[in-house]
Amino acid sequence: MMEEAAGWLAALDAGSVTPQAFEQWRAADPRHAVAFAQVAHAFEQVERLRAVEERPADPAPAPAINRRGMLRAGVLAGGASIAGALLAVRAAAREHAETAVGERRALVLDDGTRITLNTDSRISWRTDEKGSRVWLERGEIGLAVPAAPRGPLELEAEGARFRLGAGRFNARQQPESLDLLVLEGVADSMRGGQLKSGAMARVIGKTVAVLPADMVTLDRARSWNNGQLVFEGESLDFVVAEFNRYLDRKIVIADPALSRIRLGGRFTTTDPADLLTALHASFGIRSQRSANGAITLTAS
Repeated sequence: MMEEAAGWLAALDAGSVTPQAFEQWRAADPRHAVAFAQVAHAFEQVERLRAVEERPADPAPAPAINRRGMLRAGVLAGGASIAGALLAVRAAAREHAETAVGERRALVLDDGTRITLNTDSRISWRTDEKGSRVWLERGEIGLAVPAAPRGPLELEAEGARFRLGAGRFNARQQPESLDLLVLEGVADSMRGGQLKSGAMARVIGKTVAVLPADMVTLDRARSWNNGQLVFEGESLDFVVAEFNRYLDRKIVIADPALSRIRLGGRFTTTDPADLLTALHASFGIRSQRSANGAITLTAS
């Protein structure tokens, strides 16, 4: 029970569960609430003891206790089960960041690695003196790894792990796979195999396939950082699916026959107006916005 409560504390800190889910778990059994209170109290006590031990000769006011400080606690006197739970929480503690639909966000880790999150994406990470480890939990990210990080950067997603050297990379979770592109530099798959510039690793289940990436795929991975989508002869259903990743109010193809139309071009991710104009001018496709804001495509 203590281990389970510690897991919930770690998940709340990482933001990987909603407060509603936590409250549902806590209300399901009175023992859950008791265990969680004990674990949280134990963390607070350890942090207070640490503050006393580290206090200088001329005492200053005790620092405020917060969740992040509690998660740094390593050992707790007062029961093996709680101590084990605390160690589990410490191991699970991560920082995290995410973006909403249509949003992009850039951040820099302590080792200098720059990560850009594309639309509707989520990552977590942990950095220490040995290096950084990044988990792609949803969506797509671009990574710029500096030439001299404090240690190797490891990327994990869909059960696969990669060690990234200095360079630029793009990782995207698809519905059934993970794609890692090496734009510059070298990456090593922890399941064996090395990727050099221009290569892509596709992870499906436990299989990692390394193959060369075509120029359009590489261009598309670079362009989203500038708020652009690039197409070169893809079908309309693919184009619409890519655009919808960035839109709260989606585009809908009303006539299935339109899905087979192929087009190319470079468009902004924030506004589909240029796409709709091109579809009408080139193929006579009409667009109509419904009461809920969705855009419906129909043949003339």
